Amino acid sequence: MRGTCKAAVWCGEKDIRVMDVKLPECKDDGMIIKVNATSICGTDLHVYTHKPAIPTILGHEICGTIVEMGKNANKTIKCFTGEMKVGDRINLYPWITCGTCVNCLEYGVGASGLCENSFVYGLPYEELGMGGRAVMSSSIEEAPYIKGGFSEYLYILPGTFIWQVPDDMPDSIASLLDPMSVAMRTVELAQRTPGVFEDSFNLNSTVLVNGDGQIGALTAACARTLGVKNIIISGGRWERLELAKKISGADCIMNYHDQSLEERKEIVNSYTNGKGADVIFQCAGTANAFREAISFLKAVGTFVEAGNIAESVPVSFDPARDLCCKHATYVGMSVNTPNTFNKGFQMLRKWRELHLEELFTHRCTIDTLLDTLNESKSPSYMKGLVEFK
Repeated sequence: MRGTCKAAVWCGEKDIRVMDVKLPECKDDGMIIKVNATSICGTDLHVYTHKPAIPTILGHEICGTIVEMGKNANKTIKCFTGEMKVGDRINLYPWITCGTCVNCLEYGVGASGLCENSFVYGLPYEELGMGGRAVMSSSIEEAPYIKGGFSEYLYILPGTFIWQVPDDMPDSIASLLDPMSVAMRTVELAQRTPGVFEDSFNLNSTVLVNGDGQIGALTAACARTLGVKNIIISGGRWERLELAKKISGADCIMNYHDQSLEERKEIVNSYTNGKGADVIFQCAGTANAFREAISFLKAVGTFVEAGNIAESVPVSFDPARDLCCKHATYVGMSVNTPNTFNKGFQMLRKWRELHLEELFTHRCTIDTLLDTLNESKSPSYMKGLVEFK
């Protein structure tokens, strides 16, 4: 392609500027898509408050239409749903891993957060906190220039995993592949071999989801789809709690601002004959939320921590009381895979029954993106969506 396109470029602390960015030549092993919709991730909300090392286009939750393909694209780009063609709508797995570092060789190509030499669409390598090296710069000054979703066009690199979007699925829903897959992976980590002593995630389980944001709501939805008995969601904003309940079909919601710790424990115990939650999915991004959530866990329970992926603060943890005496299983979540994204893609097909369109409480264009990012602390904010004409 020739010419330029409009993009919202991250230039400084809370400094997003709409700029003309050069369009690249489509190489034989790549593709160019016209971006239709890009969801705003919690990571975007976190990093845009920083100062970038280089001007960068953020955004990695993307749906777009193929407008140009290299002759070898069907060999170099990994499509789960069949052979691609110009005009197909697609969504994508945002990580590209090198395939040759020690972790890629041990855990396989595509395992996010492990590859030492990764590229992530819409996120500079410096923000990943990895110890390796960037395989490609996120700078808008270096080809292929358009490497983030807050742009009218996006270059699709070789090695990218993608899915063709069904005709009846809106662009907005397709852009939810990443958060849905994070939720799916969070739930997967609670699963055990059926019948083993420590199996606490099953049809008889009472699950507590700690966190009323998008990941908490979608995690509860995944747990409900897999058939658990009871789901309780705890958070701090009634508007978001009600929306999370509608999306997931949760049995109960609790608000830590209006209900004391003891009151909330009584609610959980009323569903479990006083024993505590079988599984806790901790999706809130504060260390105190992690510490408090431990008090709801039953003996021989499972605790999955998915909220504190960014830098946090230390909290107390008693190995005797919190771990050994409870015979508890604790699992941290940061690594995801294309295979789990494929399961997340199947969950998106349930978008009507899950009311997923209502997850978007704020919609904008690239021209008003900064205003929406700055609105994210609003009590009514659940998730933002950037729409393109």
